[in-house]
Amino acid sequence: MLLGDLRYQVPARSYSVANAPRPDGQISLLVTRVPNGPTSSWVHEQLAVDSPVVLSGPYGTFVPDPQRTGPVLLLAAGSGLAPARALAEALLDAPHPRLVTLFFSARSGADAIDHTRWLDWENTRSGFRYLLTLTRDAHAPWHQWIPDLLPTALGHLTGWEVFVSGPPRFVTGCAKIAERLGAERAAVHTEEFFTEPQPWTGHPPVVTEGSVGR
Repeated sequence: MLLGDLRYQVPARSYSVANAPRPDGQISLLVTRVPNGPTSSWVHEQLAVDSPVVLSGPYGTFVPDPQRTGPVLLLAAGSGLAPARALAEALLDAPHPRLVTLFFSARSGADAIDHTRWLDWENTRSGFRYLLTLTRDAHAPWHQWIPDLLPTALGHLTGWEVFVSGPPRFVTGCAKIAERLGAERAAVHTEEFFTEPQPWTGHPPVVTEGSVGR
């Protein structure tokens, strides 16, 4: 999604939707506050509950192949967890759920977004597995980079559909190792955005209580 407000010189920035489609139309975003970032600072400091905002989108091709039925691997780092969370919800709630493994990379335990949610899902949702690496915590069970851990953690990925979201270096490294472990190139997806989306011309949705900054 594109979020911004040119009336206040807040440039539009791309944010991934962090939830599966819902009957009430609610949209969740994960917005990491970036130092001196005009849009993320606006969201965290000025965007109030019930403020009208214009969301344009969604854009991109980060979606499952409906012809595939094999297991799914979600590789995410930082706020790249947003599209992984949306995919996990959609895949597990589908009429024919697929096996889903989420491998999340965070710097420390404090950065492990939705950690308790994933632990709960492992216990309550059949077919869901959660793996975590904390790259700046040498005492964590896993603290290496995900591309270095994949061969040991999962081994061969033949028949898997893989989704990678996060910083560019992370995405490139994960995509390469996934193919090396047997995933088809066509089955390895990375987050993409259109550079020139069409302007959106509708009534701005209203931010409801609890939906800002998630």
